[in-house]
Amino acid sequence: MARLTPNEILKLSEPVEQVYSNIVDALLINMGKHFNSGHSLSTEQWEIRKLAELGQLNKESIEIIASLTGQNKELITAALENAVYMATKDIEPELKKAVQKGAIQNAAADNVIASQSIVQALNAYEQQAMDKLNLVNTTMLESTLAQYRKVITNTVNIERQMKAAQEVLNIATGKVITGTESRQQALRQALSQIHKEGITGFYDRAGRKWSPEAYVNMDIRTTVHNTAIEAVKTRQEDYGVDIFRVSRHSGARPLCYPYQGRYFSWNNKSGTFTDGEGKRHRYSPISYTSYGKPAGLFGINCGHHPITMIPGVSIPRDRPEQDKEENDKVYAESQEQRRLEREIRYSKQKAAMMEAAGDKEGFEKEAVKIREKQADYNAFCKKTGRTKRLDRTQVFDYNKSVSAKAVAAAKRREKLETSLRSNPVKLPDGTFSKITEGTKISDIETFAGKGSKTDLRVKNFLV
Repeated sequence: MARLTPNEILKLSEPVEQVYSNIVDALLINMGKHFNSGHSLSTEQWEIRKLAELGQLNKESIEIIASLTGQNKELITAALENAVYMATKDIEPELKKAVQKGAIQNAAADNVIASQSIVQALNAYEQQAMDKLNLVNTTMLESTLAQYRKVITNTVNIERQMKAAQEVLNIATGKVITGTESRQQALRQALSQIHKEGITGFYDRAGRKWSPEAYVNMDIRTTVHNTAIEAVKTRQEDYGVDIFRVSRHSGARPLCYPYQGRYFSWNNKSGTFTDGEGKRHRYSPISYTSYGKPAGLFGINCGHHPITMIPGVSIPRDRPEQDKEENDKVYAESQEQRRLEREIRYSKQKAAMMEAAGDKEGFEKEAVKIREKQADYNAFCKKTGRTKRLDRTQVFDYNKSVSAKAVAAAKRREKLETSLRSNPVKLPDGTFSKITEGTKISDIETFAGKGSKTDLRVKNFLV
C-alpha cells in the first residue's frame, strides 16, 4: 500500500471538515446578529421580541446548513476514490508482476475501481458517511435553537440579578449603571457561555456531546483511512494474498507503536514466509494486535497502513526502527500544535460573534486574546520547528474587515495597559489606580486604588 500519511489523509478529508467548521461559524455569528437589536426594550419586552424571532432563526439556520452542505456527496466520493487510488497505486504493479512470475494464481481487474468488491466497499463507506453527516445536520439545527433559547433565558436571569445587586451598589457609591449597560453585560455573559458550550453535532453512546467539527473531523478522517485499508485488503483478496506488514511513522500512538514493522495475516493465520530476497519472516494473526479498538491499530485517526507482502516477490524496505522517546515527543508536539490552533480559532469565532451582536467591549476583549494566542502559537512553532498551519485557524465570516478591527482593538488595549502601568490614574475619590506588573488587560474587570470604594471599570478608560 502506498503510504497515506496523516497529512495526506487530512488533505483528503479537510474539504468536508471545513464545511462543518464554516457551518458552526455561520450559525453562531447569525445567532449573534439576532441580539444586535432591541437594546432599549424592557426586560420583559426584549424576552418576548427575541422568542418571536425563533422561527426566523430556524429558517435561516436551515438555509445555512443546506447551502453549505450541498456538495457533501461529491466531496465524500472524491475523497474516498482518491484514497483508493493512492492506497493501491504501488501494490498494483507488484501484484501483476507476481501473477506473471506465477507466484500467485489469481488475476483481477486491471482498474482497481472496476473491481466489483472495491465498488461495493466504496458505496458502503460513502453511504455510511452520508448517513452520519445527515444526522449531524439534524442535531446541529436542534442544538442551535436550544442554545438560542438558553441565551434569552440566561440573559433575562443575569440581567435581573445584576439590577438587584446594582440597586445596592448605586446607593453605596452614587454610580448608576443604565439598563442598556446591564443588558449588554448580561448578554455578553450569556453569549460567552453558549459559545463555550458550542453547537452540538453528535451524541455518542455514553451521552457525551461532540461539536460538529470534532465529530466530522474524526469520522471523515477515519472513513478515508478505513477505505484505504479496505481497498488494500480487498485487492489482496482479489489476488489471493493474505500477509501484510504494518507501516511505521513518527508520533505513533501507544496502542499502535508495538506493531510497527511487524507482519500479520488478515485471515488470522500464523507461520513464516520467504521474501523476495530469500529472507524468512514470522507473521501472526491480526487478532493479536489492537486492531478493532477505536484507538487501536487502523482505528480512529490512526496513521498506519498495511503493506502487502507477496511471498517470494516482495522485498521489505524499512526505515531504521524509531526511538520510542522521539516517537512520543513528536506525537506530543503535534497534539500541542493542534490545541493552539483550536484556541486561536475559538477566540476568532467568539470575536466575530460578539461583533455581530454589536458588543464592542466584548469584541475588544476577545481581540486581545487572539493576539496573545497567536504570539504563543508563533513561539511554539519557532521553538519546535513545526510548520504553521494558519488555514486551521481561519473562521468563516472572520474577514479582513473584522480582522482589522481586532488588530486595532488589541493595539488600543496594549497601549492602555502600558499607559496605566507607568501613569497612575486619579480616581474621583482622590485615590490613585495603577496596574501591577504582569497583569493583562484581558483579565481585568475592575480595579481601583488602595482604600477606594469607587466602582471603576476598564471600559471607562477606553476612550
